[in-house]
Amino acid sequence: MALKTTSFNALKATTLEGKVVDAPSLVNPAGAVVFLIRRMGCPLCREEALALSGLKPKLDARGIRLIGIAGEHLGHEEFRKDFWKGELYFDVGKKTWYPLMGDGKKPTNTFMGIFSYLCGGVVAKNLKRVNDKGIQGNLKGEGAILGGVWVVGPGSQGIIFEHREKSWGDNVCVSNMEDLDAAIKNVKSPVL
Repeated sequence: MALKTTSFNALKATTLEGKVVDAPSLVNPAGAVVFLIRRMGCPLCREEALALSGLKPKLDARGIRLIGIAGEHLGHEEFRKDFWKGELYFDVGKKTWYPLMGDGKKPTNTFMGIFSYLCGGVVAKNLKRVNDKGIQGNLKGEGAILGGVWVVGPGSQGIIFEHREKSWGDNVCVSNMEDLDAAIKNVKSPVL
């Protein structure tokens, strides 16, 4: 289910200091890659943050912003220092989160995520992948929700790409990097 650009434009986030920022100001004038960070202590989220942060020089060259929106403040210092090179905003009440993830309801994966891990499924494989890379994490904070990545062009261009997690560790940079790169190239940025 694709999110309508008008829905995206109605969304808001806050700075660490509590200043409210609306979605259009986050993506204008040159577009943005927006990462809904499931949990800043999660090693799977940290892996995705590192991969997206690796895109920052390419994004900066085109004036495209790298935006992270987290559902809580917990762990933001370590996350910013060690894993995330983009701007960081918060949606503590998850009023932005739920509409971005689809039907406005809480996007969770608790039972299936735990079941998948215990049975050696996709979540267990994802955790093994980050463990093999040496990416550490913790269990602090909200762990049931899912996140995602969006590429949003400026003005009327709107949403070009969306990747909503289907399970913990459904990392866009692992499963869908070609489409993400193509979407970034399609952003009509005034900076060339």
